[in-house]
Amino acid sequence: MPDKKSIKKTFIFQSSLEELEKLEECLNSVEGYTMLSEDKQYEIMLVLSEAVTNAMEHGNKLDARKAVKLIVTISTDGITAEIYDEGTGFIPSELPNPLHEEAMLRDHGRGWFLMQHYSSSIEWDDAQKCLRISF
Repeated sequence: MPDKKSIKKTFIFQSSLEELEKLEECLNSVEGYTMLSEDKQYEIMLVLSEAVTNAMEHGNKLDARKAVKLIVTISTDGITAEIYDEGTGFIPSELPNPLHEEAMLRDHGRGWFLMQHYSSSIEWDDAQKCLRISF
């Protein structure tokens, strides 16, 4: 039986970077989100904008016919976000370490590092092709 104190909302974004402009409004529409501290809202916004951007760019190859689904759940246990795209998935352990010298000057590759830093946990569910992030 689901927790009666949880709030769950689902958002769909087409794979176009302009769609990211809707993310803050979507998050603000989730009951309880605006009650969080400004710092926590900033961290969640940063992490989810990275995750949705990665799903659009790397998962869906910016194909506007493909969608990214974001499910946000706020409960007494915290906040969980699930991000789904229409790509084939990835292997997090194969991502380059952005702290290595050869990666420092790259203009991409720090999103996963930032998401790990600002979330409580982040995991890739290969069976469901879902990125699950907890705060």
